[in-house]
Amino acid sequence: MRDDQAQIISPLTFAEIDLKAIRHNLREIRRLSSQNKFSLPYRKNLKAVDILAVVKADGYGHGMQEVSGLLAKEGVNFFAVSDVSEGICLRKTGIKKPILLLESPLPAQAKLIGDYDLTPTVCSLELALALEKSAWEKRKNITIHVKVDTGMGRFGVWHAQAFSFIQKLFRFKHLIIQGIYTHFPVADVDQAFTKRQIEYLYALVTQLDQKGLIIPTIHAANSMGLAGYKTHILNLARPGLMLYGLYPKNSLKRKLHLKPALSVKSKVIFLKNIEKGRSISYGRTFIAKRRMRVATIPIGYNDGYLRCFSNKSFVLIQGQRCPVLGRVTMDQIVVDVSSLKDLRLAAEVVILGIQGKETITADKLAQYAQTINYEIVCHLGNRLPRRYV
Repeated sequence: MRDDQAQIISPLTFAEIDLKAIRHNLREIRRLSSQNKFSLPYRKNLKAVDILAVVKADGYGHGMQEVSGLLAKEGVNFFAVSDVSEGICLRKTGIKKPILLLESPLPAQAKLIGDYDLTPTVCSLELALALEKSAWEKRKNITIHVKVDTGMGRFGVWHAQAFSFIQKLFRFKHLIIQGIYTHFPVADVDQAFTKRQIEYLYALVTQLDQKGLIIPTIHAANSMGLAGYKTHILNLARPGLMLYGLYPKNSLKRKLHLKPALSVKSKVIFLKNIEKGRSISYGRTFIAKRRMRVATIPIGYNDGYLRCFSNKSFVLIQGQRCPVLGRVTMDQIVVDVSSLKDLRLAAEVVILGIQGKETITADKLAQYAQTINYEIVCHLGNRLPRRYV
């Protein structure tokens, strides 16, 4: 196929992922995590803090395979996904490092976990029994992590009952307890609650250590926990959002410099003039107050560009902000290009990212949608074809 033919049939709207930005963010995270010195009274030969890269939800829309391949080359030794299907997918891409399943799998999935050498989160004896049986049949051990509920309330063993539960797990001959962890629900807004969670986990680990029940890795620090809290009981940092260049809280910009890895680009596919009084798009929510020049862009809610951006958001063309007019439709939006000169078909449009001196961030789009930046990148990144630079 000739280059000009390939250009004609290539997607007009796509997500562009900057792998150099992800590499930069990893280095920033390592610098930050190195400030937390692991120190527990009943342990010797303590290791430096390592990285558990969260690549679930297809790498937060950035592409689990490509992101994980890059991170593995950069020396990341642990990966985390949501469930068994994601774990199998990641294993099939060639990742040989440990893969933690952050969701509690069903006992019926025990055989698959063993077949693909995945590390499940265990919160029930029913699952532990199924894993033990599968491991015995295969004549191999299965590595597990234990999730402790210190206040998230989603799943996990309540911290007050966790010691008894973990004592029972240590009796299984074919289950190797490699990790213990918890999760912070309000690390960005409630420091007192989060610090209590850390204290609960510290008390539990200390109690286990005193009885000789040593679990090698301890983790709780998601992106906000890693950046916002110093602790000496965690030896595995668990960044997700920050790997992709997004901040869980704006105040953290003083601590580290991240580079957003995801941009979304498109092209102008139609231009027209409209007269004063004309309406645009469904519901006639926009009525022109003057004669205008408008452009149609091929992106809509089918592509992850949310309908709630209607009459609120803007795109970048020729380095200038062009407001979205009327409702976002399934496949297209209409924008105001009245101020632009010599605009032609196929001109580049930036939906998310930088053009000239202007920027559209995931945080800004999240503000329009009254949501979080996680949702924006997952919507756009998972719906659109990707290009890697």
